[in-house]
Amino acid sequence: MKEQTICALATPAGNGGIAILRMSGEDSLPIAKQIFDGRGEILPRQMVLGYIRDGKTPIDQVLLVYFAAPASYTGEDVVEIHCHGGMMAAQMILDLLMEKGAVPAQPGEFTKRAFLHGKMDLSQAEAVGELIGSLSKKGAAVSARQLRGDLMKKIRELQDRLTDCIAALEAGIEYPEEDLEEAILQAQMPGLKKIEKELHKLLSSYREGRMLREGIQVAIAGRPNVGKSSLLNAIFGEEKAIVTDIPGTTRDVVKEYRTIHSVPVVFLDTAGIRETQDAVEKIGVERSRAALADCSLILFLLDGAETLTPEDSDIFREISRQEKPVLLVLNKTDLNRKTTAADVVEAFGKAPMEISAATGEGIDALLEEVYRAAIRDEEMLEGVVITEKRHQAALAAASDALGDAIRALEAGMDLDCASIDLKACWDKLGEITGETLGEEIIDRIFTKFCLGK
Repeated sequence: MKEQTICALATPAGNGGIAILRMSGEDSLPIAKQIFDGRGEILPRQMVLGYIRDGKTPIDQVLLVYFAAPASYTGEDVVEIHCHGGMMAAQMILDLLMEKGAVPAQPGEFTKRAFLHGKMDLSQAEAVGELIGSLSKKGAAVSARQLRGDLMKKIRELQDRLTDCIAALEAGIEYPEEDLEEAILQAQMPGLKKIEKELHKLLSSYREGRMLREGIQVAIAGRPNVGKSSLLNAIFGEEKAIVTDIPGTTRDVVKEYRTIHSVPVVFLDTAGIRETQDAVEKIGVERSRAALADCSLILFLLDGAETLTPEDSDIFREISRQEKPVLLVLNKTDLNRKTTAADVVEAFGKAPMEISAATGEGIDALLEEVYRAAIRDEEMLEGVVITEKRHQAALAAASDALGDAIRALEAGMDLDCASIDLKACWDKLGEITGETLGEEIIDRIFTKFCLGK
């Protein structure tokens, strides 16, 4: 069955210098020729200047470029029309394309066709969406390496080594009379344990990878009026949150974004955590607790101009249960001190960062410590990093299956038991590249893409 030719606006809607419309499919060039009046022959990979016409009526002066299959993004014939920006000209051309036989593309359909035609694997296709949505240089760099195929190559290398191990086990199963079990165990176990170690390393990269994708979520926590909103304002150098002397001013979570060493960081100014009868403040406190549960790192702010209180201890116990990095921060060092760093160490067992949100003292050092606490292995960011929850789940399942195979071999169980687990590991790795993934899940992945991509 002939596949339909699809079309979409490939650039963001709205006013701009240019807009790019894209068609993919067997009829792309014939459709383009029906509406394009150019100043030269349309040849692959050459821009041609001309007009888009509706009959004899000119719509816009454009540049048209044709990519012949299979040397195109999708692996099909592709035509791009570069017109002037603004919704009207682009929409009129899009309407003409559909009038001549093209159909509107579904979200992610161009990239899906690239995957289906073998132009990229599924991990590379997902990297396209991540690169578009990158919040920082380092996040974009990780996505670019994945788009280049670094993750795909690593996964296929692991699968190749697993295939060799499976083949060795199958030989022992096929020829039981040769009594090969012991020799196979000695020959294959080092390689299997090395693969297991590499899977664990990939899995451990997800923490940093997720931060690059979603940003380091940093919650500023503490009792009311210790200076949480003042700290947020000091970090950004402008008034992002309302600051008053009245406890409980912040009634909701205030979220602001910046980068530290090219990594996105989202600071969350939370409402002071305390028991309250105020209905609105109570909602704010619950939202603060939700932010603490979801964040990557917590700044626990203490008031150096006041003595420590039982409320401080209660909050510290609550945030310590989150099992995530907590940085103690002693604020208001510019005022007369009633709490010192030694007092904080005695109360909470660790030294605080000392700052003044009012004067800005210690803020730069605090930001450096936030980065170090969140990104525990900076060198990892230069290698293969996983950023997708789907990839993490597949790797975890692959690691579990491989562990089962290793334990089966060490326990002297039948080789076919270990072989089944190794094949399960191979299949789970194949889910990352799309090699062993069902059509329904693949369709669901591409629906998350934007139109025109």
